[in-house]
Amino acid sequence: MRSDKPWVVVWAVPKNPIDIPCWIMVKHEVRGWELPGGELLESEDNDIGALRELYEETGCLGVAIAEDDSIIEGGVVVLVELDMEPDELGWMSEDEKIEEAGWCIEIPDELFWGTEEIEKLLNHDWSTSKTLGS
Repeated sequence: MRSDKPWVVVWAVPKNPIDIPCWIMVKHEVRGWELPGGELLESEDNDIGALRELYEETGCLGVAIAEDDSIIEGGVVVLVELDMEPDELGWMSEDEKIEEAGWCIEIPDELFWGTEEIEKLLNHDWSTSKTLGS
């Protein structure tokens, strides 16, 4: 999601952590597996845009906890917590460009951006990021 317009990426994790780190990804029909996200609408805040993109692409609702513009060049990553238990089964998206959404515990093959951004997110210390409360 490289763009001249402001854009967000969603790092969606369970509110109640489990033993293994897990996060939500979507399978785009052309690009393959990627994190939910997209361009912000005019005058839309990062947290609101992230929650909108997450809902449009996965059908999930969550709470934006923090944001950080130092993880992925040109964009803002928003940490969103979901009050749902991770499940090994994926689900269909209402977004016609998304083939599947689901929880990941490993970085999937067919990854659009490459593994380094996911690895950065897995190791990121969110306590150093801007705190939100959406």
